[in-house]
Amino acid sequence: MIGLAAPVGLRAAPTQVTVEVSKALQSFDGLGCGAIFYEGHMTSLAARNKPEEQEKLYDAMFKEVRTDYLHLYIRHDHEPQNDNADPWTPAFKDGDFKYCEHTLAICKAALQRQPQMKFYATLYTPPAWMKTNDDVSGGGPQKGTLKKGLELELGEYLWAFLDHMKRNGVEMHYLSIANEPDWPHTQPSYFLDPDQHAALFAKVADYLTEMAKRHPEVPRPKLVGPNGLSVIDGAEHYLPPLLRKAGNQLDIVGTHDYDRRGDRWKTLTKAAKGRPVWGTEWCVNGPDDSPGQIRSATEFWLAMSEAFNGGANVWMAYDWVYPPRQGGEALIHLKWGESWEPTRIYHGFRQFASKLEPGMTVVSSSVSGAGASGFSKPGVKACAFRSKEGKRVVLNGANVPDQPVELVVNFRGGGDGPAGAWLTSGTDTLSPLPAQPAKSGPLKFTLPPRGMLTVETGGTAGR
Repeated sequence: MIGLAAPVGLRAAPTQVTVEVSKALQSFDGLGCGAIFYEGHMTSLAARNKPEEQEKLYDAMFKEVRTDYLHLYIRHDHEPQNDNADPWTPAFKDGDFKYCEHTLAICKAALQRQPQMKFYATLYTPPAWMKTNDDVSGGGPQKGTLKKGLELELGEYLWAFLDHMKRNGVEMHYLSIANEPDWPHTQPSYFLDPDQHAALFAKVADYLTEMAKRHPEVPRPKLVGPNGLSVIDGAEHYLPPLLRKAGNQLDIVGTHDYDRRGDRWKTLTKAAKGRPVWGTEWCVNGPDDSPGQIRSATEFWLAMSEAFNGGANVWMAYDWVYPPRQGGEALIHLKWGESWEPTRIYHGFRQFASKLEPGMTVVSSSVSGAGASGFSKPGVKACAFRSKEGKRVVLNGANVPDQPVELVVNFRGGGDGPAGAWLTSGTDTLSPLPAQPAKSGPLKFTLPPRGMLTVETGGTAGR
């Protein structure tokens, strides 16, 4: 056995994970995470004259974890009053973009460490003067939305953010016009039903396309939508009108994953009609008092595995940094201006990403036996990836329950080379396990409760 010794008395039948190396599903285009709500918190170490500690935090985020996307928050601050009556002649004040100082610092720190980093920005709400409820809050049951006739003003507001960031050295590559428009939030947001969203998306897309012609120094980002709370509602309700009204302007189908009904990602992938599919946000909202939030860490692996097995090309965790809290929203906890600590969520996410890179292919994998479970339910979860040249195969598997499991991994149609393995658990952090010899046959492991296992064949780690 590789891994921790099984406790005395463990007699459960092994769980089988089978990887069909030659059965390609879709391309893997990368992982990402967000800098949302707590950007000032994230830069507070530098503000407290702790530059070395600030750099260590940035290293933990952008050097120690292999990601390709950083999700950013467009706030409602940079046009407190209408700049003028002509949306084609922007007249914004640089002083109103002060909140972007934190965002720019974070983006530049990311680029220093990962030059390939792409930036994805989302508008949570227009300014209050654009809203039917005259408030930045979504209004809950009131369902605050955009006032009629201000569609181009909204486009101008988005373009102003793109312009400000580009003039300060950071280009936005992707954009969503709304965050969870399918939900009556009380946080900063605005509600849009499927037809409202499609009509607004089409007008804003046309506006940004025209502005890119008039101002080629500010490239038009690729547009991501509908970016709702629910994968299944996005597929069944929001995407059809969006494709009818703005299909030629919708570059990427993206959504959050907080309504986890059934085989939702396959439903969305089919509805996307060949467009890339992104999981644009997910986290654990409920309280987690497990050590280091290890319970939430394996729930992240559950969500990632289901997304990639269902057809997603990109998956993004919600937020890099939050103040210390019981919920599993963030990878790192930071006391403002004082100190920071990575959670087990961070260490698990880091391991999941450690052997992956864009250009790989997701391949078919299945779980059977004692640890198998249905969608979004605890059990053994697994997803597998094949390198572009076909030599490396990477399996990421998590034992989500609170009991140990005996695991047998079979690679079919490839993956017969030397195998390296790594474990993250409540006590292990990307711990290397003894290498398997270079031979065909199953690999055997004993995973502890909430254990996360990465197996790589054909790489250098197992040699």
